Amino acid sequence: MDAESAQQEIPFTDAVTLAELKKTNRERDYAIIGELARLIDDPFDRLLLSRSARDLIALAQEHREIVGEATARRPLLNHIHEGRDVLEAALDAERREFIHANERRLQSYMDAARDWAAAWPKVSSEISGG
Repeated sequence: MDAESAQQEIPFTDAVTLAELKKTNRERDYAIIGELARLIDDPFDRLLLSRSARDLIALAQEHREIVGEATARRPLLNHIHEGRDVLEAALDAERREFIHANERRLQSYMDAARDWAAAWPKVSSEISGG
């Protein structure tokens, strides 16, 4: 738990966790991730989450000492010195990969639930006495 969430009286999710949770199939969630990244104080976390090529380039110039470590966790940062157009294309590809990964995750749940979903009508009928 970070200092921000420790000060909250009610259950609270910090911006980094919320940004990770927003990596869904919905395009609009990626704009939210980008805005959340701008709210984060830690430049390392901003490098890992930013959805803006401009922001990433500025962060890399301001915090050169952490770019290598961040790149190990987020490979698209390898493109940071190739210019904005290349970095924007890498951001688009990364977003699509996050969407596909989420689709695969959801499909695994659907596959795991298939037998239960097929059995449910009979179980429901037995429970209701029908």
